[in-house]
Amino acid sequence: MDAKQAQSDEYYVRGVDLGRQNRLVEALACYEQAVAVAPNHARAHNNIGVIRHQLGEPAAALAAYGKAVEADPEFGLAWFNLGNCFRQDFRLDEAQAAYRRALTFMPHDEETRINLAIVLRELRLFDESLTLLSHIRPASPEHPKARLNTALVRLMRGELGQGWDEYEGRLAIEPDVRSIPANCRWDGRPLGMRSMLVLSEQGIGDQVMFASCLSGLLIGIGSEDVARISVECDHRLVPLFGRSFPPIKPFAKTIPSNALPPAGPVDIVEHIGSLPRFLRRNVEDFPRSHGFLQPDAGRVANWRKSFARLGGALKVGISWQGGKDFETRRRRSIALELWEPIFKVPGVRFVNLQYGAAAAEALEAARQFGITLDDASDCDPLVDLDDFAAKMAALDLVLSVDNSTVHLAAAIGRPVWNLLPYAADWRWMLEGETTPWYPTMRLWRCQRPDDWSELLRRVARRLTAATFSRDLLTGAA
Repeated sequence: MDAKQAQSDEYYVRGVDLGRQNRLVEALACYEQAVAVAPNHARAHNNIGVIRHQLGEPAAALAAYGKAVEADPEFGLAWFNLGNCFRQDFRLDEAQAAYRRALTFMPHDEETRINLAIVLRELRLFDESLTLLSHIRPASPEHPKARLNTALVRLMRGELGQGWDEYEGRLAIEPDVRSIPANCRWDGRPLGMRSMLVLSEQGIGDQVMFASCLSGLLIGIGSEDVARISVECDHRLVPLFGRSFPPIKPFAKTIPSNALPPAGPVDIVEHIGSLPRFLRRNVEDFPRSHGFLQPDAGRVANWRKSFARLGGALKVGISWQGGKDFETRRRRSIALELWEPIFKVPGVRFVNLQYGAAAAEALEAARQFGITLDDASDCDPLVDLDDFAAKMAALDLVLSVDNSTVHLAAAIGRPVWNLLPYAADWRWMLEGETTPWYPTMRLWRCQRPDDWSELLRRVARRLTAATFSRDLLTGAA
């Protein structure tokens, strides 16, 4: 080993030590010194990429991983990391190629196999994705990540029975899912005289969607027994659930996610996301009711009175951001500057339904396109979902990207146009303009990755027609 390589390795080892102490900036400086001395130090480049990614600098991370595989074309971990970067940037073909290179040098690495299977699913190469996942499971049939990703493929393809069975794999992955003794879980039989506790899980949209199954628990139960069912939910959903399922008692989740609530002695405990396994095994099992949540009638009346000031124009609520994490937000959100075809539709007044810190964007869009984007700031969906539901009930249409707003609006029976990316979430399945979850929702799908402009032009044409015939707000084209 020459002197430069030895010096570079010293910097690298020091960077590793600092990284273990979570002193990222100092570690990054050491790695950069390492590659300054020895530009072909592949592991130092790789670790630069890791830290750049942790610091929220995806472009710099991608460049660092590229230098790592250039320095060592057989560096499997760097290929894996490169694949992750490409995937997060929705460069799916490049992600697929990078993961395949990684498997060439790490043929038994499960994480690489699973990530490649996810990319193949997003590319709609479903059989290949399932085959890859099946190779993981002979040695570990209950492998939770392989089970969950198998479920998502099957649910997307409409293979609901098999999909819900495999969806149980999430119970070992989702951070807020609690362990239930096997002998306490529901087996799908009518409850009869038995009591039941339904546990919440995942986000607001998931809780709302799965709540459509709650009425199925009441089948075959006498009126004197129905109060023996209780459902845990986000505290903001308690008023809506209490009003909508009067025999079932909702209560707010207030305890740590790793403990069961003190609901008293119950016979059965089940996760709300496991109810479809018994109640939604086929599309025919879904109810055709137009709305299963009941907004507060008084609040709805107040909002209608407030919106009367907008005149006879079509009142359309819009939301343009969605997703809990950066990758999901990047996939689902539509920059407001792309909404020009929508905002140019005459005879429409737009109402801001975007939750979170979006006021500045809304004001800029209103200025740029010369529109009035009505914003009732006294209604904060992050605080009061009951009022938010009433607000949406007073609108003619909710036009939004895939987020909790579309779930809540459709659950109260409002017309909803859900704008979906090319690689849409599993619950919307692969194709079609309707969804069995919500009869009043119409799905608008991107025809190509990231081609929001073409989709919004189609939506604008339909919205223009709907200003003349409001019957066009619901149903497929």
